[in-house]
Amino acid sequence: MASPAPATRADTEHFDAIIIGAGISGMYQLLKLRELGLKVRVFEAGTGVGGTWYWNRYPGARFDSESWSYGYSFSRELLEEWEWSEHFAPSRRPCAI
Repeated sequence: MASPAPATRADTEHFDAIIIGAGISGMYQLLKLRELGLKVRVFEAGTGVGGTWYWNRYPGARFDSESWSYGYSFSRELLEEWEWSEHFAPSRRPCAI
């Protein structure tokens, strides 16, 4: 029988909170929990931030609410630097069909 794998830093490190998903809600939770001084870890199945809508790759994918509502409203700086070119944002990711 094989020996169990040695514990890694991630196995033994303590977090006050964990967040599942790095979409808008996950990023907001991360910001707010860090503002409270908590040690937080985010787990995301994708290769980066963006959430489910960002990772969808079907042809013609569009956000079903007005684009401005998909912004990081908790950050005035991010909201002010972004300009939406359409009312219902399209997916910009290539479709692999």
